[in-house]
Amino acid sequence: MNDLNKEIEQQLRNENADFVHFVDISMLDIRQNRGFPYALLIGIAINPHFIKTVHDSPDYVHTLSDEYAQAEKRVGMIADKLAGRLISKGYKALSQSDNALITENTFDFTTKTSVLPHKTIAVLSGTGYIGKNNLFITAEYGAAQCLGSVLTNAPLSIMEHEIKSSQCGNCNICRDVCPQKALNGVVWDMNVSRDEIVNVYDCVTCLKCLVYCPKTKAYMKRHITMK
Repeated sequence: MNDLNKEIEQQLRNENADFVHFVDISMLDIRQNRGFPYALLIGIAINPHFIKTVHDSPDYVHTLSDEYAQAEKRVGMIADKLAGRLISKGYKALSQSDNALITENTFDFTTKTSVLPHKTIAVLSGTGYIGKNNLFITAEYGAAQCLGSVLTNAPLSIMEHEIKSSQCGNCNICRDVCPQKALNGVVWDMNVSRDEIVNVYDCVTCLKCLVYCPKTKAYMKRHITMK
């Protein structure tokens, strides 16, 4: 790992990010990577006590002021700040925060898609996989993480990673708890599209598929005692 990687890691620790991964995206088409060879994947873990609150509240309603929404907002701000720092050093960089994607006109509100989802970069990082809930899942946090990303040409130290296979197996808890029946119980692989997994137009972001995921519950149990 070179000095720039270490500097970025320190900056993100100061911003209270929980992890950063340095990812090669040069193999993607230019429409997706916009000519950048690398991406920084930034993650903020969702507070396990918030996970428990949602888990124990069947009628919980997600709002723009709750822990999940605030984590999503914060990771976007961190991405914007990191991109600005890289640009100030003379490199090219592009934040993929919500505001930046809107400015760049690379988010389609009709189809609810961006040209390069954070989850695509996350999969390429080799640290997790897409679950049947259409969320990125890692061994450490389950689905309880909010992701951000920055694309750059900065000379980062990059390690190659194998893409992880889905570990959902026969588990369909997320599909079964979804009140909108938006999930199809489809096992993800690199050839499976988002629309095969979930009907995003029916999803109401109730967070049940996130908090009831066994991987998320394992993360929660490691930090707090469940009833």
